[in-house]
Amino acid sequence: MEEVKSIVRKAVSRGIKVELAARIAGMSKSSYYYKPSGGKPGRKPSTHCRKDDGTFVDNLDVVEQIKSQLSGEFMENGYIKTTYELKDAGFIIGKSKTYRLMKENRLLLPKRKKAKRSFVKYTQPLPLEPFEKLEMDIKFIYIRGERKNALLLTIIDTFTRIALDWKLQYSIRNSSVMNLFIHVIENWLQDYKPPFDDQVLVTIRSDNDARFIANDLKIFMNQNFLNHEFILPATPTQNAHIESFHSVVEQLVCKKFEFENIQHAKETFDRFFQTYNHSRTISSLKFLPPIVFLKQWQAGNLGVSLRKVNGVIKQKFFFRGQRPKWRSVLPEEICILGKNKNNIENHNFAINKLIQY
Repeated sequence: MEEVKSIVRKAVSRGIKVELAARIAGMSKSSYYYKPSGGKPGRKPSTHCRKDDGTFVDNLDVVEQIKSQLSGEFMENGYIKTTYELKDAGFIIGKSKTYRLMKENRLLLPKRKKAKRSFVKYTQPLPLEPFEKLEMDIKFIYIRGERKNALLLTIIDTFTRIALDWKLQYSIRNSSVMNLFIHVIENWLQDYKPPFDDQVLVTIRSDNDARFIANDLKIFMNQNFLNHEFILPATPTQNAHIESFHSVVEQLVCKKFEFENIQHAKETFDRFFQTYNHSRTISSLKFLPPIVFLKQWQAGNLGVSLRKVNGVIKQKFFFRGQRPKWRSVLPEEICILGKNKNNIENHNFAINKLIQY
């Protein structure tokens, strides 16, 4: 700017008018004559505040009024709430001035630190063994008899597609999520995926629901060696396994049943989850039910490979031996994993019979 002004001065000294010289140099006449004062730009902040009765009070009195408002028990408020309380007290004041006075006197609330979230790096999880990648989500279930929605929270294993546990109730909080995970840890992960040297071996994927990003849940996950990752906003395809499961729930349960009450819904879903885990075949699992698939994997009769097809990595399972005739095993002989683990003899008998070809 000073270089342009010096050029204009030289032109003016040669007899050219200031307005013409400034226009040629690409500068307005007012900019040429402007002399900075060295202070802050803009209007100086006011030192007084007007009240409804037309009187003026010093800013120090306004600050004392703010301190008085904040001194009450459970009255830790931010500058916006404080502004409205000052207005109710008869002050004519805006949010900007309240913020300035509170900042100058260190009366602002400390900034809340948002918990850092780990977002997914890959669109689809590609686990190489059971219970390596889990997914969870919540689905609304309409209870017609009571004319309101209940919430179905489900956790599934993306490798075996087993529905590890579920909870149906009218209100789901972060404590409900933690309690459900305690069941999953006790009934599944402790036996199949114990932490190795306190290292994370299990990753749970979810959306950004407020119940899933709670700080208490984050602490719980860290304490139990679980890695919690979040899908990117508006990308349900990154949670595709649980979304596909909810599609099955919609087709087989929600569209076929009208629930009188939540107890009726719980009884229905209890039957559904037993059937889904033990009897309903899934095409991506070589047309085996999830529990049977898990037993075949443990017996060494199944393998997995990752292949790149049209630039996309896909997971594919294959039999190492013969396909099992799993329907020859009576349903009552199959141990219901995650529910009955006390009868070890029956458990071992079911496994041995299940892996026969």
